[in-house]
Amino acid sequence: MVIPNGTVARLAKNKDMRVVALVPRGSNFRNLIEKYGLGPNVIVEEVDTKMQNFSLLQKLFYFFYSYLIFTGTTRLLATFGARADAPPAGGNRYAAPLKGLISKIFGRSRWIKTIFVPWGYKKLFSRKELADLFEKYHPDLVFLSGIAAFEDVELLAEAQRRKVKTIGMPANWDHLNKYYVPLHSDFLLIQNQPMKKEAMEYHSYREEQIVMVGFPQFDFYVTGKEYIKPRAEVLKKYGLNPDSKLILFISGSVYALDEQDILKAIYDRAWRGEFGYPTSVIVRPYPNRADIAKYKHLEGLSGIAFFWKNTSINFENIVEFTNIMRHADVVISVFSTTAIEAAIFDRPTITIGFDGYSKRPMHQSLARMEKLSHFKHVLDTGSVKVARSFDELFSQMKQYLDFPETDMQNRKDLIEKMCYQLNGESTKRIADFINLQLAHE
Repeated sequence: MVIPNGTVARLAKNKDMRVVALVPRGSNFRNLIEKYGLGPNVIVEEVDTKMQNFSLLQKLFYFFYSYLIFTGTTRLLATFGARADAPPAGGNRYAAPLKGLISKIFGRSRWIKTIFVPWGYKKLFSRKELADLFEKYHPDLVFLSGIAAFEDVELLAEAQRRKVKTIGMPANWDHLNKYYVPLHSDFLLIQNQPMKKEAMEYHSYREEQIVMVGFPQFDFYVTGKEYIKPRAEVLKKYGLNPDSKLILFISGSVYALDEQDILKAIYDRAWRGEFGYPTSVIVRPYPNRADIAKYKHLEGLSGIAFFWKNTSINFENIVEFTNIMRHADVVISVFSTTAIEAAIFDRPTITIGFDGYSKRPMHQSLARMEKLSHFKHVLDTGSVKVARSFDELFSQMKQYLDFPETDMQNRKDLIEKMCYQLNGESTKRIADFINLQLAHE
């Protein structure tokens, strides 16, 4: 949204439009907008995005509408939980049967989803800070770039109270199959065909409300050719052998407790030359201190480098990571969006589906992640291999290093299935649709 020529920058070109961008208080999004999207007609307002303390009635209503859908992802969250470092389902595992029952009894009713829940939400939830912004700016249209987030739902509720036209978009491809979003925007921009089906089946959107636009965050992978750096330059920057094969290891952080053991085993085998080639490893830790600390004992070893000098969201890091992925010979990750990103560059990808040397209970085991509904769209294409043991991991790595064309057609199928039109114009489609709706006001 806020990279060069992103959605905000495109909207700013319309001199007849005033753009008020709401950003989380204390985040670096203000700096990004000011650097890449700010014009004389763009105003940045910081807002509090922390969830307010709920009353008992609000908690009960939130619980009720959240589980009007109960997918594989919802079931995973309700039983085992997402984070491996927390109690199963945050300590509320006992409530899983009730959550499933809510979906079975009430989730089948379009009236409950589209009439009762929106009415109840607008009666129970409001935020004066957002109401004051509407009084200050009197918008003609509200665009919600993360419609599944609670703060966006609050903004949507205020817009509907004032009968302001709304356009929503989920921020990521897994947001429509986790929980029910209690309010509908007038139009929903989505990234691909599977998400369109989820919007209609789970959230009761009508087909005429849905517009496919693709992933705006993938536009740069197509349009940023001027930022491509030669492979040798990328590897040399990290002190790696420019003639070596490159393994990109993308950490899953708190979702995977034993990655450091798996990474060390990969490094040892690469260092001993057992893959048949000189092999180097670049690690992208999750952007938090705990993840960085998890790998500190490997820092300084020859043949391994870490992309962690600055883990904040900025354009320079996007460029850096794009160049690393573009030149990787194998990408290793944990059931993440990087499977799609790697396919865009035709990079073979392995997903780790085991717990290293440990025997973890299911709520901590990586095996639980295969239950994620959204990742099934990836696995069904055969574009990604799942390693369920060290032997499988090393065998798959060797196969991809020897024959990088393996699964190439499957990766193409994944892009066609999940990326809609990968032509670098998703941000343009978003901005054009917003401009079109404003023209109809």
